[in-house]
Amino acid sequence: MSIPPLYDTFLIREPLRDDPFAVTHNPSDIPTLIDVYSKSIIHFTERKRERAVERLQYELALLYTREQKWKKALRCLMSVYEGSSWRREGWWNLLGLLREQVTDVAKMCGDAEAVLRAEWEGLCDCFPKKLKANYDFTKCLDGIKNISSKPKVVVKAEESVSCLSTTFGFGSSQGNVGELLPVQVVITSHAQASTAPIVLSHILISFHGGLQDVKIEHQARETPPSTSSRRPDVHDVTLSPGSITSDLSSPGTSNRKCLVGICDLAFSPGTAKALSFNLIAKDPGVIRVHNITSGLETDSFSLGHVVSDAEYMHQLDFWLASPRGTSRRAAGNKGLNEIRIYPKPPKVRIGLPLKKEYLTDESVSMEVEITNEEDDDVEVALEARFLGQADLVPVWTWITDETPSSSSEDPLNDKQSTSASELRLGRITQSASHKVKAAFMAKSIPTETVLEIKALYHILGEPDTPVSKVLIHEVIFDRPFEANNDFQPCIDPEPWPSYFDTHDFNEEDEPAQGLRQIWQSNTRLASFATEPLVIEHVELEVLDVREDTICNISNISAIPNPTPNAIIISPKDFHETQFQITTQ
Repeated sequence: MSIPPLYDTFLIREPLRDDPFAVTHNPSDIPTLIDVYSKSIIHFTERKRERAVERLQYELALLYTREQKWKKALRCLMSVYEGSSWRREGWWNLLGLLREQVTDVAKMCGDAEAVLRAEWEGLCDCFPKKLKANYDFTKCLDGIKNISSKPKVVVKAEESVSCLSTTFGFGSSQGNVGELLPVQVVITSHAQASTAPIVLSHILISFHGGLQDVKIEHQARETPPSTSSRRPDVHDVTLSPGSITSDLSSPGTSNRKCLVGICDLAFSPGTAKALSFNLIAKDPGVIRVHNITSGLETDSFSLGHVVSDAEYMHQLDFWLASPRGTSRRAAGNKGLNEIRIYPKPPKVRIGLPLKKEYLTDESVSMEVEITNEEDDDVEVALEARFLGQADLVPVWTWITDETPSSSSEDPLNDKQSTSASELRLGRITQSASHKVKAAFMAKSIPTETVLEIKALYHILGEPDTPVSKVLIHEVIFDRPFEANNDFQPCIDPEPWPSYFDTHDFNEEDEPAQGLRQIWQSNTRLASFATEPLVIEHVELEVLDVREDTICNISNISAIPNPTPNAIIISPKDFHETQFQITTQ
């Protein structure tokens, strides 16, 4: 080894001992140094000395370069270039120098992918050293030999710096199924001012939550883009059905359906564009962006810049085009990266003349009206049911007009009845109404239940988007009356039988044992109904009688109503009926 003659080695050690990098090595010493550096890297790696390892790897790469071992040199340089602390802490001077060395060594190796990654980062204006005027990134592979196939490179925004930043935002934080959702993608160029415009071939946006992928393809326009980066140019993009032929971010998922639009995707240094379009969600839930891929396709290579982390695509403003220029609407601290989709608000109205309270054993019939307030014709089916225990709630029955009944006064038998609670109405035109009859018979036991009527429909133009309108109605089935009985004895007007005279006894007559007793029951009926009721008949029923007892009951009340068999009782009114009970 040759030591610089500027040092006096009489009192101090040789510079080789203090600063080995200041020593000029002979070519014969390089293999020994490579071995020493390799062992030192292992030593400092075990002790987690990250900075020392990075410096040794960099010096080892330089030694491999002097030996023209390009692949080993590139391997060492890439280990420092891709995951070193230099990148995390923003040491752009060192990283810029390292990037140039990576590019030179990769070209010597014929590694087109490494050249593309390094040159893509080199476009960014964060590096102090500027590129030459009119530098064209699409020609970075010119002069590289031994490229067997067209390289395809995916650059992740989370792992590298980029000359393009891509953000995404929804126009609101919530929406509904079947309604338009305003969406915006903002692409900003951070390329060095001396470089040529970057022309993307497409932008692909993938979602979590049910939205179709969106692909915006490049189409040049005649008018030049704006040169100001403070406010982006707003472009409205019209989408149409299409398909994805290839996706660099997800290999093997080509030929899937998507929505395709067209826009000018040429970005000069320092410019920005806001691409606005509308989407329609078909399912409720939370929708987020999965990733955004900016594709650059040339004859010599394919490059995709993928943004997957929500932090990198976070957008706080939604840009709007106005006659006075571009304006923005702030979204707050939460941003616009996700949206909650609620079920589509139904615009089919259910008209139901249903009271809150009915009486036990009451036969009820009504007419249900379905009105279409949508902007198009709809196909409607109805479902109805009473919620509760099966033996306590009535059964809802739709009455169709198909087959009239022969002779019956029961409203359930006037027409053909459908025992099922489902009924298909079919097509209802816009702003039209359809009426259908229904009936049910209340049970004898008082109960509280809920009637649920559901209209299931879809718009004729959107058969894959079902919508439901649910009408919930609480129904009480209560007894119409409450009865209080006042039981008292009465005097028998006939003479008592003589126990000493037996000529009146006839063996053919029914034997009568014991004395005859007469009782009077004053039954007071209180009406719980909300409207007048017509009492057609009042009867006192005997629940239990001994076998050797004869019991006769007769109604002795005077009916005040002109109709001999009917009594009208008002709400919250009382009616009293007398019964005579004779036992013997």
